[in-house]
Parts: sequence; C-alpha cells; structure tokens
Amino acid sequence: MGKLLRRWWNWFVRFWKGIWAVVKSMGNWKGVLSLLIVWLLISGSGVALVGFIIQNGWLIGLGTTIYGFWLLPGTPLIAINIALAMLVQRFVFQDRNVTWHSIKSKFKEAFAKEQDQKDTKSTNEIHSELLTKEVQDDENKD
Repeated sequence: MGKLLRRWWNWFVRFWKGIWAVVKSMGNWKGVLSLLIVWLLISGSGVALVGFIIQNGWLIGLGTTIYGFWLLPGTPLIAINIALAMLVQRFVFQDRNVTWHSIKSKFKEAFAKEQDQKDTKSTNEIHSELLTKEVQDDENKD
C-alpha cells in the first residue's frame, strides 16, 4: 500500500509541476490577462465582485456559492481554468506562442525532471544500504 501511495503522490507532484510550467510559459501580458479573466468568470469570484460593486446580494450569494462549489475536493477548477485561459490567449488575443506542442513539452520536462530525481534517490538508497550493511557486519562481529 505504501508503494501505491508514494507512486500516486509522485504523479500528483509531477502533474502540478507541469501545470506550473505551463502557467509560467503564459507569462506575457496576454497570458496573465486571459488567466485573470477566465478565473474571474469560472470561479464565481467575478460574479461576487460585481455583486459587491453594484450592491446586489443575489449576485454576491451566487458568486459565493459557485466559489464554494469549486473549493470542494476533486473539482477540476485549475485544469479547466488553465485550458480555457490558453484558448482565450490563443484565439482572442491571437498569441501564436501557445501551441499544443509547447504544452506537451512542458509536461514532458516536468516528468523527466522527476525521473532524474529518482535516479539520484536510488544512488542515495544504495549508500544507505551500504551503511546499513556495514552496521550489520559490525554487529555480527561482536
């Protein structure tokens, strides 16, 4: 069970590293603006903000309810938000830097870095095994 949990955790960390790499690649003003617009529309915070501005309690409640829904575990707000923001950046702002190939390469880099870390971990594990073996040999001599 421990190996399965560790494997799932490693995948989870690599996935979020890939998401972060994609978000960093959207770093120009078009990407930031599209991410902000889509987040305000999708998350419900934009609806609540408009409700506060025009003093409408119904909009505030609706925005808060939508935001509360997205706070539930297992809801894919960030994945949907980034995907829609990239579509807005590509087709509304006409930014040619956003391509499917660049997104895939960012995720491949994130997963490749994790493989490199696994290789260094295995070297560290080898050293700890050797140390353990030396301690056991010393105990057997006594």
